[in-house]
Amino acid sequence: MQTPNLIALSDGLYIDAFVQDNHGDVIFLSLWARDGDMQHFFAALTLPISQGGYRERAVTLPNGQSHTLHLNRVSDMKKMTTRLPKYTPVGEWVHTWLMLPELMKTPHGSQEAWLLSQAVLDWDALWPTVKNLCHLPLLDSWQPHLASLLGHAPMVNTLTAWGIHAYHIHLAPEVIEPLIADAVKTKTLPLTLVQQ
Repeated sequence: MQTPNLIALSDGLYIDAFVQDNHGDVIFLSLWARDGDMQHFFAALTLPISQGGYRERAVTLPNGQSHTLHLNRVSDMKKMTTRLPKYTPVGEWVHTWLMLPELMKTPHGSQEAWLLSQAVLDWDALWPTVKNLCHLPLLDSWQPHLASLLGHAPMVNTLTAWGIHAYHIHLAPEVIEPLIADAVKTKTLPLTLVQQ
């Protein structure tokens, strides 16, 4: 098994994956550290900046590129933690995941979804989620045409991420309804008659 690349977030604290939303705020973070370093990190997020707290951290990616992680939404995120066995070459480490609740389950009736994947998801893989989210009936024959229409809107976005692939789909009714209506009128999206 290949060992994941770890990015140093601070002394003794490392990350192996993160996702940022369209505004640059972190919405998923996978952290590794000893318990004391992990607790210090969470404490710093609650402290005022004047008292040593912080809301953003600059990290260096394995390719040498500098990147800023904005941590403004941490209070909205759920925390899950697991401990590695005590007797390991690195001692007792804690692995913590921080993520928005929406990343774990899309709210029923929502036109919005966040998808995380270890592999790149192409349009074919995203299409079932798009169909499920949309309040309008979408024909499978429209799939190739909607790829460009929804991408330019934009309603299907690839998010900034490292160590994982992430996507945000937001099918706002006030945007998608006229878009599809116009495409049907111009026959960009053809209506297929079902033979009885």
